[in-house]
This record gives sequence, C-alpha cells and structure tokens, in this order.
Amino acid sequence: MSSTAPYSQAESEGVDDAAEQPGLLGAQLERRSFIGYVVKGSGLAVALTVGASGLHSGDEANAAGLLPELPGGLGIPELADELDLTDLLLLSGDPFYYDYLIRIEDDNRVRFELPRMEVGQGIITAAVMIVAEELDVAVDMIDPSLSPAEIRRQTGQITGGSHSISSLWDPLRKVTAALRTIIVAGAAQQLGVAASQITTLDGIASAPDGRTVRYADVSNGVEGRNDLARTAVPKDPADYRVVGQPTARLDARDIVTGKVQYAMDMDVVPDAMPTVVARPPTLGGTVASFDDTIARSLPGVIDIAEVPTDVEGASSGVAVIARTFGEAFRGRDALEIQWTGGTGDDLSDDDIIDELRAINLPTLPPLPILTKSLGGEFIFPYMAHAPMETMTAIADVSGGTARVWTGVKTPVAAQAKIARDLNMLPTQVEVNVIKTGGSFGRRLFFDAAVEAARISSIVGRPIKLMFTRQEDTKFGRARPLSVHNVQATYRRGGLFGGKGKVLAFDHRAATPELDLRHGFGDGITALGGELAPFGFSQTIWHTTQTLQYKFGVTSLLLNEKKFPVATSSWRGIYSGTAVVANEVVVDELARAMGEDEFAFRMRTLDDDRSKAVLQKVSELGSWGASMPAGRAQGFGLHSEYKSRAAVLCELQTSPDPAVNARVTKLVVALDVNRVVNPTGLEAQVIGAATDAISSILRTGLHLDNGAIRESSYGDFEIAQMKDTPPEIVVHFMPTNGERPGGAGELVLPAAAAAIANAFARATGIKPRRFPLRDFYQEG
Repeated sequence: MSSTAPYSQAESEGVDDAAEQPGLLGAQLERRSFIGYVVKGSGLAVALTVGASGLHSGDEANAAGLLPELPGGLGIPELADELDLTDLLLLSGDPFYYDYLIRIEDDNRVRFELPRMEVGQGIITAAVMIVAEELDVAVDMIDPSLSPAEIRRQTGQITGGSHSISSLWDPLRKVTAALRTIIVAGAAQQLGVAASQITTLDGIASAPDGRTVRYADVSNGVEGRNDLARTAVPKDPADYRVVGQPTARLDARDIVTGKVQYAMDMDVVPDAMPTVVARPPTLGGTVASFDDTIARSLPGVIDIAEVPTDVEGASSGVAVIARTFGEAFRGRDALEIQWTGGTGDDLSDDDIIDELRAINLPTLPPLPILTKSLGGEFIFPYMAHAPMETMTAIADVSGGTARVWTGVKTPVAAQAKIARDLNMLPTQVEVNVIKTGGSFGRRLFFDAAVEAARISSIVGRPIKLMFTRQEDTKFGRARPLSVHNVQATYRRGGLFGGKGKVLAFDHRAATPELDLRHGFGDGITALGGELAPFGFSQTIWHTTQTLQYKFGVTSLLLNEKKFPVATSSWRGIYSGTAVVANEVVVDELARAMGEDEFAFRMRTLDDDRSKAVLQKVSELGSWGASMPAGRAQGFGLHSEYKSRAAVLCELQTSPDPAVNARVTKLVVALDVNRVVNPTGLEAQVIGAATDAISSILRTGLHLDNGAIRESSYGDFEIAQMKDTPPEIVVHFMPTNGERPGGAGELVLPAAAAAIANAFARATGIKPRRFPLRDFYQEG
C-alpha cells in the first residue's frame, strides 16, 4: 500500500470525525491517524484516538468510578490518602494520553514524537525505553522528538507534578503493542505463516524457517486491521529486556560535547535578532519615560521599544534588539530610563511574614490535662528555581500568525495565552517545544514565550529573547515564602512501660498565593470541584499533603495572600516546606516521649511501604552508629506520587555550625512501584538531594523594599560540587506494582527533612528558620 498524503496537523473537525470512525483513514491522512494505521510507502505509522475501545484499562475507562466519597469534617485534610494530585492529573489527562506519533521510516528507524518536555530529567530516554521494549527494537533505533503545542491534547501535554512516567506507562505501552501486533500480522501474511509463528527483534520479523522482513517493508495485511490493535496486549513484565535496565541518557554525549541545540543556538528563523530587556529596579515598576538617543547610535543596535513585561502585562520595560547579545546589552546599558515605583516598594521579608502570621489560622487548643504539646513556627524563604539555562524564546509574529520556539512544560496553555495577548485564535499560534536546560517548576510558566511574542509583534520582526541570570533571579518566579505553625499533642508512656501516644497533630500553613495558572487547572479544576468546595490552590494542597503517621486527630490547613513577588511551584510544590516542618516535629516528639527516632517512626507509620524504605536506610546507613561530637544522623520520610522515599543523612558541623555545616553522607531508599531506568532515576535522586542541601543549609531569596536582593549564583548560593556529600547511596525497593510512581520531586522533601533533623541532633538547636545560616545568625 502506498500514499503520498503529507503528515500535517489535524484540524479539530477532522479529529472529531476520525474519532468516530474506527476504520483506516483515507489517503488524506492527517499527521496523526486517529484510531488508524497506515503504510505510507514503506513507512508504517500508528496513533490511537482518545477513548479507543479496548485500549483503556477498566479503571481508566470508568474514571468517574474512581472518585471516592469524601469524608466530612476533619477528613477533608486527609484527602490525599484517598485521592492525590497524581490521581487528579491521570484522571483529567487520560482521554488525551493515547495520542502518539510512532512511525517506521523507510530506513527501518523509528520516529517517535513525545508530547512532554525534556528539561534534563531524562524523560525522553525513559519513554524511548518503553517504546523499544514493546516494539522489539533497540533503543538506538529510535529517533525521538518533542511534540509542538496541539490544542486537542489539552492536559495530555503537561509535564510536571512528577506524573510523566505514570501517565505514559499504560497508554504508550498499549499504543506500541498495537503497532507491533499489526506488524506481526502483516509479516505473517507476507511470509505465509501464522502470526503466532512470527518472532520480532531489532526491527526484523522472522519466520521459523529463517526468512525475514524488515518492519519498514511490511505492508500486506496491515490495512483495516484495527481489530488487531484493539486486542493487542503489552508484554508480560517477566519478558522485559529493556525496561528496568540501567540505560545512559540518549543525549548525554551530545550535551557534554555541545551538539544539543538550545533555543538561543537555533536558526529556525534566520533573521531573528538577539533581544534583551531593561527592567525596573523594583517589582511591578513601569517605564515613566526613556531616552534612547545614545543607545540607538551604538554599533549593532537595530531597534528599541517599550514593552509590557510580566505575564499580566502590569509591569513594563524597554526592549533592545541588536545583531548580537553583546551589542544588545551595551544598548540596554546606554538607555536613560525614568521609572515609576513598584507595587511593593514598602514590602520586605519581615513585612510579609507579619502579614502571613496575621492570616494564619490558629492551631487547635491543647487537649485536657495529662497531655503535653510541642511544636513551633517554621519559616521558609522565597526560593528561586535557578535552572542552568535561563528563560529564552524565539518568536516570529507576522502575517497574522505567531510562531514561537521555547522550552515550556504547559505548551497548550502557552499557546492560549499568546493568542489572547495578540488577539489571535489559538490555531494561529504555533508553539514549538524544545529541549531545555533545567526547570524545577520554573518552566511550568512561559514568561519568555509570551514576552517574546509581544516584542516581535511590537517591533514587527522576529527576535531571540534571553533573560539574563540576574533578570531571572530578580524578576522571575519563586517558590513562595511560607510560615508554618505546627503543634502536636501527646501523652507519655505509663509508669508500667506502656508506649506514649500522639493524640493530635495540627499544621497551619500561610503562604503568598502560589500562581497555578499554568495549565494544571484547565483539566482538573472542574474535577476538583466535584471533590471539595475549595479553590484550586486548596485542591493542590489537600491532594498533596498528608501525614503518614497514626497521630490521632490530624489537621493540615493552608491560607494564602497575594503579594508582588511572582510565584511558581518549586520541587515538591508545598511538600518541600510542609513535610520538613512535620518531620522535624516527628523527631522532637520521639525525643520528648523518650523513644529512639527510628523506633518511634516504625511504631507510628501508617503503611508498610513507608516502614520498608525507612528500615532499608536504617540498615544501609548504620543508624545509631557512634558519632564524634558535632556529627549526627537524621531521618526524613515522604509519601507522594504513589511512591515512598526515606533518607538518612549524616551531617558534620563545626564551631560555627549553621555556616559550615556539611552533609557527609546520604542514604536514600525509594519505592516507586517499578523503576523504568535505574540510571536516570539515580541521577534524579542525587539532583533532588543536592537541591535539599541548598534550600535547608545555604540559600534563599530575600525581599528588600520591593526588590529581590539576590541576583545570580554569586549570592544565591546553590550547592556546588564541593557541597555534595562524598558518599551517596541510592537503593530501589523491589518492584511491587505495575504502573511506576512519580519520583522527580519525591526525594527533596525527605532529604531536606533529614538534613534539618541531623542538624538538630548535631547541635541541639531546634531548626525553625531556613536556610539554617539565616536561622543560626538570628540566634
């Protein structure tokens, strides 16, 4: 069979029509063949439609049946025990997860387009491993790329919330298994044998007598065989040859040798010129007037224009377009600008902390006599994401359309925002997703893409926009500062040896409003509205926060207030701070009740998986070993994303403990149900643990009279190689489930808590304000 129809983006009407037709699509096949398979020349392609009968597992097809009855009253804060953020993301995205482009090319290589974003977490490698496994090809036979924004994908194109591998696992396996099943049927017909006699390996289908046919040469028997696709079954895990094997990142060599092209390296629009923006001295400031006479006279400067800057367009700056970035910087520095005041010029950290204290809900009153309580107030600073590559974008707005190239985890939301800004339809906006150097939550938002499109529209030419490190630190987004009040009420053991008991645990958090307008809410706000009568930030809080201990009456509540600092989720969303406060109090409870911190946790943890990872790090880390003065161990645990993590930290202090505290050893045990790529997951674990060192011991952002104090790595001191512990042990628990759980953000809260608890045991200081250098200096 052959066809000359080009692969092009499907119009929405065509998609809907195709979804209703279970047969093979005709010659005018769109770029993706919904519920269809096609041989184009000798190229075999596959993509499955939303809701394809027989392809969804029973629980996915009946998603509504998964929604539990919510308990009333005090049960609501424990919503995450029954329905967590991973559930919400999977439920909302499931109808869109079965849309992939997987095509066998003429040279027998496999083209695979991934509707997620690669920011260094290794998702491309893991996804390619799944395709290679089910298709029976070698990993290096697959050529992966990233999908552009496509409206029909909706929430099926979001990368974040540590749900990427969980969301890819079933759909990608089923789609690829369907393709392999049809290849086998076609090969069987061509070779004149039964399909059950065909074996496949490395892109070759073989008959028992040794005759073979390449996948690319299979055509007979393929057309109209969607019945086979519907009954295709993924491999039995016992037969896996690729999944679960340590695999180096496919692009590792290209990254270290400079072959990978990031946004500013690309020449997709040859006349796109380097662009930088002069920004106000304080947050929310605007241009009152400016004189660009000198700047325009400088060599290489092409154009200068006033432009709205933040995503809402409430602030403004002056864009300078030049032949090179060096010339653009010189032009920017030559501008004479008069600025208006910002929206928070009278605000500093202490002012925000006071306002958060005022809105924080009071903890529950102490229980009757014969009980005691402990806890306190925990303060965490604003935290920059600080990815290695700053925010960048290429934009070409012309001829009634907008084309953008950028790294974005929520491309459909970016497409919609750019369209609104430029008074276009989303179908007139093309957002191309490219590999990017880091995110940690920063690229959930698409600030550079929006700003670049605005500038291109204003100056009437294509541009390459780059935020400098200083700009992204001072004017970018940050994890919100937060104030946590935690109180635990307990009863000590009896005179006759009975164990004590925790009767209540109360956690009240107050934070600046976390901006969640990045696409997550588009799919799950309505779903969340069916579950609980609170807004989207409350939905995120209650579906991520749970206490994994049997501590009687528990209450975990959040209150928020809007401030001028732009915010975005940072690794762990709320858990990177809330779990630390909880785990510190758990340690203090153990000591107050006269118990060993390990034994106390093992006695009070509420599930076996958490106990197992804790037991493992205790064994591997030699918990309780004798330590010299100034050195101690500490535990941290976290349960989220259908996974479990435990961390044991060894920390050495000096006579100036908070300033010179150093993590000397980390032992991590993870239960993620199933590990797809141990090498990639180990790298994620080490990266998250390093971020924990940064956030607990070393750094944060400070707001001084409406301006962020820090500007770059020189004063926003993230952990360096010399701060990485010389010994890191990572252990993966045995496979205990089919679908992999999330892992990208899992370890940070546990590692951060372990570091804080080790510091407390080494110094006798109760950690209450972070980073600990700030806490210690305040005495």
